[in-house]
Amino acid sequence: MSEKVVREVWTKKNALFGTLLLAFLAAVLLFSAKDIAPTKASVTQALYLPIASNGIPPQCRFGANVIQDPANVEIAKLRLGWYLNYNTTKSPILESSAAFVPVIRLTQTGPNAMDYSYSPSGTALTDAITQNPGADWLIGNEPDRADFQDDIEPHVYAAAYAELYDLIKTADSTARIFAGTIVQPTPIRLEYLDLVLQSYAQQNGGDSMPVDGWSIHNFILNEVSCDYDPGNCWGAEIPPGITANFGEIVSIQDNDNIAMFKQRITNFRQWMADRGYAGLPLTVSEYGVLMPDYLGFDNARVNTFMNATFDYMLTATDPILGDPNDDYRMVQTWSWFSTGAVGDGYNGYLFEGAANQYPWKLSAMGQNYAGYTKNMLPEVDLYASSFTSETSLIAPTTVTLTAQVANSGTNVFAKDFSVQFYSGDPLAGGVLLGSAQPVALKGCGHNETVSFTWSNVANGTYNLYVVVDSMSQIVEADEQNNISSLQITVSN
Repeated sequence: MSEKVVREVWTKKNALFGTLLLAFLAAVLLFSAKDIAPTKASVTQALYLPIASNGIPPQCRFGANVIQDPANVEIAKLRLGWYLNYNTTKSPILESSAAFVPVIRLTQTGPNAMDYSYSPSGTALTDAITQNPGADWLIGNEPDRADFQDDIEPHVYAAAYAELYDLIKTADSTARIFAGTIVQPTPIRLEYLDLVLQSYAQQNGGDSMPVDGWSIHNFILNEVSCDYDPGNCWGAEIPPGITANFGEIVSIQDNDNIAMFKQRITNFRQWMADRGYAGLPLTVSEYGVLMPDYLGFDNARVNTFMNATFDYMLTATDPILGDPNDDYRMVQTWSWFSTGAVGDGYNGYLFEGAANQYPWKLSAMGQNYAGYTKNMLPEVDLYASSFTSETSLIAPTTVTLTAQVANSGTNVFAKDFSVQFYSGDPLAGGVLLGSAQPVALKGCGHNETVSFTWSNVANGTYNLYVVVDSMSQIVEADEQNNISSLQITVSN
């Protein structure tokens, strides 16, 4: 069948590693009573630790693009580590089993940098930030896709990103902000991102764009301007803000080209390194096979591609380009497009069924996905991802200790355990502060906050500790990372 039959195919689209890198902020602040304003009566010191040990647990890497209500499909059979649904409202049915990655959608409303809107906004957005502490946020969805999706010029994306980065970080300093989410990392789309970075610098006094990680889609699609060649402009078109007749020309049969898939990952990692973002996390937040069965992409062919991508992303490393916090892996997480939905005409659907006849069952491709993740044994690994203290500067002195405890294991069922705070090494006669506090955590980075307020603290230097699973209630993959320490000095 001629390629011209296919028109506009596009998508809708720390367990701590090695030896713990212990770093802390310890500052001695000396004030006289007359210098202390009651509204400024505290100093915060903190220890922040790497997120995972020896990389992210395998199951936690696997995601899916959910384009219908998860209650309508047998979603649990996939054993997802995470998912996205192109908005900021997570699904209650996945609350205890998979991490949620919120997506803020962008719209350009005019030619100028500030001519944009985003959704959600206002209270809806601030509520979403509160409800998703420590989440990975994607800013935009395919901003480089002209006429569809977010369709936003580079200088406008830069301005919107700057606003949203500051807004989210102010509300939740533990959030991670991912930029990009382009259709595919081809040269013309890397040019689009270069224009974004240049625009950000121009708009922000020469500063580099702050990024916690990069997000890309990795479809293999044609790049031809419909104004230039309307009969052959299926695929991804030319990014907004770029004048070109074509970018990368591919065949429909390249839609599952694994060699191209791998090379684009390498190319994007090199682009990251060349622009000062080497080693940051990379998520392939949407990819799959879009072309339909009747063009030769039957279930077996799609599954072959799926398995090849899983094998590659689980194992591909590079000592220069990879993420050093993830054993130098090239890709940290990925999401297969998609669960499928009524009226969705793209291939790769993980579930199938008739409208209003739920739940949908696993498709042949869903069975393949579930079969791949089935053999990954669940595990638990508890640790403190951050440990902070806040000391009042007005007598009587109080010290508030706060620990963010997390489970980087893959077990999707919540595990109950205790957390304790100590003054002095708990393994060498340290003094217990308060009592053990119960916590329940599921895996894949789920975290909770535990605090204790220590009153009437005398002047001096203290070595403070937090012990996760202090009563050894849980059998863990790594029992050596349950204790974290922080030194503070009290001087009023």
